[in-house]
Amino acid sequence: MPDAALSPSFPAVLTARRDSGAGLHLVTLTPALVHAQAYRAPGQYIEVRAQANGYFVLAGEIGAPSWELLVRTNGGASDALTGAPEGTVFDVVGPLGAGFPLERAAGRPLVVAVAGSALAVTRPILRDRIARREGPSTSVYIGARTAREVALAEEVAGWVNAGVRVVLCLSRPEIDDPRILDAASRANGYVQAVLVRDVRDGVVSDGLVFGAGPAGMLDELRSLPSAARALEVVTNV
Repeated sequence: MPDAALSPSFPAVLTARRDSGAGLHLVTLTPALVHAQAYRAPGQYIEVRAQANGYFVLAGEIGAPSWELLVRTNGGASDALTGAPEGTVFDVVGPLGAGFPLERAAGRPLVVAVAGSALAVTRPILRDRIARREGPSTSVYIGARTAREVALAEEVAGWVNAGVRVVLCLSRPEIDDPRILDAASRANGYVQAVLVRDVRDGVVSDGLVFGAGPAGMLDELRSLPSAARALEVVTNV
C-alpha cells in the first residue's frame, strides 16, 4: 500500500486485548493523542511493523483516544498483536486511506457488506447510524461459513435490537446452528451473491453500499449499480 511508505512511523502501546469469538481478538493500541485523533473516517487502517508488517482496519469509535483492531492470528504482525503482553510498544503508521464517506449516507439507506475480519469496519459505521437513529434504514450483510464464525456476536445482536437489518450470508448453511444470532436473517451463499439477489428482487434498490472484504467480492459489488441505478457503491480499495 503505497501511502504507508511515505508516512512516518510512531509508537503505540498495546493496552488491552480480548477474545471476540470466531478466532479473532479485539486489540487496543494507544498512540499519542495527536495520532489517535487522525482517525477521522470508518475504513481507515494502520500499518503495524512487527515480525512482518501488517495492515489492520480501525474498528473502534472515531475520535477515541485509543484504536481498536479486530485481529486474526495468521502470522507476522497479527501473531505479535495477539501474543504480546500488555504494555508492548509497536511501531505503527497511519491512519491511512480516505475511509468511507459516512456523511454522504446521512438520511439515506445504507448497506454495509463485509466478510471475515472486515467486520471491523462495521463497528464505527453502526455506532454512528444508531446514534443518528438511522438503524432501521441500515442493512448489514456479513459473510461467514456459519453464524458461529461471526465475531463480536453480542454487538451484532445489539445491532438487530436497534432496528438494523442484519443478514448472515452463510457459505456452509448445512452445519449452521440456528440458535446462534437467531434474531438475524440468514441467506445461503457469499455476501456478493446474496446482495446481488436482493438488488434484483428489489429488497435493496437505492442508497449507498459500503463494501469491505476480498478483492473478488468487491469486484462483484461494483456491478450492483447496473442492476439498480439509484444505488451507489463505495469499496475499501
